[in-house]
Amino acid sequence: MRAGFLLPLGFMGIFWWGFALQGRAQNETDVLRYSWVDPLGSTRVMGMGGSFGALGADLGCLGINPAGLGMYRRGDLSVTAGLHAASTTAQWNTRQEEATGFASTISNVGIALTYPSVDADWPFFTVAFSHQNRMPFAQKVSVNGVPSESSLSALFVGQALDDAAIYGYESTDDALDNGDIFAYGASLAWRSGLLVPDNDALYASSVEGPVNVQRTIDRTGRMAETQIAFATAYQNKIYLGVTLGLPKVQFEERSVHQETPVASGSELGQWRFEEQLDIEGRGTLVRVGVLARVTKALRVGLAYQSRSRMTLLDTYSTTVRTSWLDGTEGAASSPISNIEYLVFTPSRLTASASFLMGKMGVVNADYVRSDMRNGELGDANTFLSSGYEYEAENLAVDNGYQVVHAGRAGLELRVGDAKQGRIRLGGGMTTSPFAGDAIYANATRYHASVGAGYRVGNVHFSAAWRRAWHQEDYYFMGAFSDEAPGTLDRRASALVVGAGLRL
Repeated sequence: MRAGFLLPLGFMGIFWWGFALQGRAQNETDVLRYSWVDPLGSTRVMGMGGSFGALGADLGCLGINPAGLGMYRRGDLSVTAGLHAASTTAQWNTRQEEATGFASTISNVGIALTYPSVDADWPFFTVAFSHQNRMPFAQKVSVNGVPSESSLSALFVGQALDDAAIYGYESTDDALDNGDIFAYGASLAWRSGLLVPDNDALYASSVEGPVNVQRTIDRTGRMAETQIAFATAYQNKIYLGVTLGLPKVQFEERSVHQETPVASGSELGQWRFEEQLDIEGRGTLVRVGVLARVTKALRVGLAYQSRSRMTLLDTYSTTVRTSWLDGTEGAASSPISNIEYLVFTPSRLTASASFLMGKMGVVNADYVRSDMRNGELGDANTFLSSGYEYEAENLAVDNGYQVVHAGRAGLELRVGDAKQGRIRLGGGMTTSPFAGDAIYANATRYHASVGAGYRVGNVHFSAAWRRAWHQEDYYFMGAFSDEAPGTLDRRASALVVGAGLRL
């Protein structure tokens, strides 16, 4: 990482300041965003809590264990769509405020084509194509009127003072005027009047005394995956499958940090720091799996997902605005930064078992292991890449993250005289990805779901509702502030419906 403010290892509050003020938002948070994903997919998979590793004959298999496609004996065409809602309760100092973001989504659409074989030992093989929404990013965060004894403007002062100590007072002034240094932070504060010269300390902030803080964040976008898979079965006892995954990322964040001085005699009415970040990119990964029929009722499975390699493009800009009590205003905007870089997400291993309860239904359990320390940032070596090696960010990944363990269980029961109906229940948990004891919040992620399905001839209909919740630390005043972090209580709900046709 270049000069700036590195987040303390283990804090990981999804906070950009140290990086953003230099015009680069890439950090260890990127690894977390694209690696720590929820188990989504078809309505059947979601209704069973994402627990589907030892089951099959569903297009959701492509994202968990593609060997399940080997259980198809007929083709399948299906689509799943619904509404995602993400509520975040921000708790900081004396304030608690809730905000909700919404997004509609087609969570899964695809087709499986099954063909008979002339080889009796390998009676069928299946080719499938699918598009899955792997992770929605919709989120809103808002806190308003929070009293604080410190100001974020201290970060701008620190930048200018550090540089002044190296280059001297006059040359630093010129560099701040021209945006040659700290073009996304201290230069904007200097040009908008927030940062002022000081005879004793060279630079100081126009903010004096305590302030009231308003902070809003609006995130949208998703990580989706186009999937191409092949599966087959050996003597209907061993099932093998492979998926080529092509993830695609679209992420947008708009944030505003506003401070209003409350001390009497202040000439500054308020000031705002605005950020705009857009990320888009694509990648590749491979997922392979095997299922074995141990007995007529018991099946076990094992699936491995490779590291994904994603090439991402960040478009980033900042603005500082000041409003003075005499009616004057100041504003300065940064250039628009375009940087292309690589993100490698860690591999994932899934072990599963299912038990067929006669004609009553089936139960499945999954265990998933992923070492978050194997995530990595890298230079893309393209026209828009910076040539930066990301050594400090990768060190933060290695020291700040740990092995993540996930457990999921799902139950599907047959109902109705004709056994055409299905009721599904499921849930699970994923351990915290953060290492060390510096985390205040409970970052363990939990989820629960319920669903139902009904089949009429070759047509099947289904619906599922899913709820997930966890906590995060968030440093509203920067990671090096004396103030304790706030807590984000995050709750994500999804209601999806699906329909399909057996071909």
